[in-house]
Amino acid sequence: MKKLILLTVILLNYLQIFGQTIINSTLTPNHQEVRGSKVSMIPPQGFVVATTFLGFQEAKTKSSILVLDVPKSFTEISSGLTIESLFKQGVRVEQSVDITLNGVPALFIKGEQTVAEILFRKYILVLGTDKETLIINAIAPISELMLDEMIKNAILSTIYDTTKVLSPLDSVDFQINTSGTNYVFAKLMPNMLIYNVDGKMPSESKDKESFVVAKGFSKAPITDTKAFAINRIKTLPVQIQKIYSVLPIQINGLNGFEIYAEGVNRKTGVKEQAYQVLLYANDSYYILFGSAQNNFKNNLAVFKKLVKSFTLK
Repeated sequence: MKKLILLTVILLNYLQIFGQTIINSTLTPNHQEVRGSKVSMIPPQGFVVATTFLGFQEAKTKSSILVLDVPKSFTEISSGLTIESLFKQGVRVEQSVDITLNGVPALFIKGEQTVAEILFRKYILVLGTDKETLIINAIAPISELMLDEMIKNAILSTIYDTTKVLSPLDSVDFQINTSGTNYVFAKLMPNMLIYNVDGKMPSESKDKESFVVAKGFSKAPITDTKAFAINRIKTLPVQIQKIYSVLPIQINGLNGFEIYAEGVNRKTGVKEQAYQVLLYANDSYYILFGSAQNNFKNNLAVFKKLVKSFTLK
């Protein structure tokens, strides 16, 4: 009830000025920060922090609120979100309104979209500056009338901190410690961090050594964890030709398997040696993968040191 009252206060604080809606809201104890973003909002009741994207989700109804940060100006992004362009993406727009949210220019879109033969209500909130744009997508089955209003209220409770400085490492729920090694952060990909010794992609180092830490998800229960780890290494950038050993391992309370192998780089065909540790955590798993073309003995020692430093946040 407290959350509902706070949200009502926020949503009643609308002013119509020259045809544009101005929404002013303040940060409340019920706001939750979206990890790895500059956004906080009051998620709908029953929604939890999403595991595969930035935002919140409600698995039973397949409802979600997804936050995307685009390094382009608000004017450029918002001008491209026309009724016609969204229709080509399968979104039937019912309403598109310019608003101002806490002093930041924004675009609020209401529509419908069919996904996997289910008709969803879709709300899009676009807001930003001349340097970046946040796109918040919210969907719920159109048959869920209460959820419809809840996700709308949630995204309109958004607080956007334009002054917040983000680290790429903030967007993941794991970390490693590179102290005492020559490894540096090189690139961020969804649920993945890539490290190497020169910070360049691709690396220009002699050994072409790299270390990747990633989070994965399995739709089906993993019954044979050892076989899964072996199959997983066969899908990575090194085309595995020989597996030397598969051994059980435990890192900071997580169990899994470490694998020593060799193969060739899928792009260049150059021989590489590889070391993978796969750790299991509930319905997800973590892959720590190191590879090098030369000097593998010394590189392996570094890979193992990085693996031992792995922790969940």
